[in-house]
Amino acid sequence: MNNQTQIATGVSNIPIHQKNAWLQPIRAAASERLTYLQIPTQKTEDWKYLKLEQLLASDPTDIHSTGEFDPKSVNNIRDTHEINNVLSQSLISDFDAYRLVFVNGVFVGELSQHDSNPYSVLFSEASTAQQQIIVDHLDSSHSHYHDYFSSLNSEQLEDGLLIHIPEHCLVDKPFYIVNLLIGEQPKTHMMRVLIIAETGSKATIIEHEDTPVTHTGMVNTVIECFVNDNADITHSRIQLDESVTSLCSQRVKQGRNSLYQQYQISLASKLKRNDLTVALVGEYASADIRGSFYGRNQQTIDNHTCMEHMAPNCTSNEIFRGLADNEANAVFNGRIHIHPDAQKTVAKLSNKNLLLSDFATINTKPELEIYADDVRCSHGATVGQIDSDALFYLQSRGISRSEAKRLLSLAFIAEIVDKVPETSVQAFITQRFSSLFLSLQYPGGK
Repeated sequence: MNNQTQIATGVSNIPIHQKNAWLQPIRAAASERLTYLQIPTQKTEDWKYLKLEQLLASDPTDIHSTGEFDPKSVNNIRDTHEINNVLSQSLISDFDAYRLVFVNGVFVGELSQHDSNPYSVLFSEASTAQQQIIVDHLDSSHSHYHDYFSSLNSEQLEDGLLIHIPEHCLVDKPFYIVNLLIGEQPKTHMMRVLIIAETGSKATIIEHEDTPVTHTGMVNTVIECFVNDNADITHSRIQLDESVTSLCSQRVKQGRNSLYQQYQISLASKLKRNDLTVALVGEYASADIRGSFYGRNQQTIDNHTCMEHMAPNCTSNEIFRGLADNEANAVFNGRIHIHPDAQKTVAKLSNKNLLLSDFATINTKPELEIYADDVRCSHGATVGQIDSDALFYLQSRGISRSEAKRLLSLAFIAEIVDKVPETSVQAFITQRFSSLFLSLQYPGGK
């Protein structure tokens, strides 16, 4: 049975969850939604550039067979050198942060550094008051918007991570959330993160997904972020898991005078889909979204963003840079939606892409949907190749063609990477991309 059939028929056969019974209303509501939500196809507008049916049909992962990882087995994994490889290759070194490490979606305290962290808690360890906060916020960031895969995440919800920042609190160091995917079994791993920044608070959050060894599974991630009045959240997402199928739905809700900044750095994989929706519901809210992505071989990456301007005097700015090599397939769809009450909106969107091979594909689709008459909006998208004059100039200075291509590719994404707030994170990203670009092909080569 392929995944498409499993998805269509398997929901009703999923056993009732016993863990954390207080989450049952969330699971039940999601289960109800799954009775009428349909798996996307190429006839679905937001998925039309992906052959999702073919990708899922050829994937051995059972979407309803969630992976298990026993945190107590971490010592056994160390014996096989996997965790040593994780620590030496995957984690950002010399980084002072509240480190929260998950393996296959399950928290592992032995790899974490969070003893003095009063702001985060696992759903399974939440107090009664925290449980109420979680239930009140889960799946409520955009009550009008629910998709199939995020509902599947909620239906199978057993645990998650809450980061709750009190009013007027300036968190002293970043949160570093790491999700490492290991093992050979084709399982689906669920990841759930709930971020609540109360009035006047400020924090930096860095998420890092990686596969230090080959992993054939799937990860289904849902992130909800509530940025309340006058709060300030800087959120970096580093996706370096190249061997998995990754589906991520992120929803942000902003209050009055709030600021949300995101830096998304992504490597493509067999299938990687990122959906980001930001709702600016409070006046004078501001969102700044920047991202870069790189696909190679026969990988696929699909980035969808939507800025929902629902209040007046708000601003949003999006800048995305994409690279595709070999026979990779990349998609960027950026939508700006100006609601009738969102007068005095200023919204900008820019997407520039480079094809590094004659066989790569990039589809870009910027969208404006405006229902207010006093706004300033702009959008632009380009797809091209590396400038031959720039290549010639570098070669004339004694630099080889392949090295010149690597340097120009790094410069292209530097516009995004150099804006990431933490210098150690910048260096980590640059080193990883630099090593990957060593394998760049000549134009016309596979």
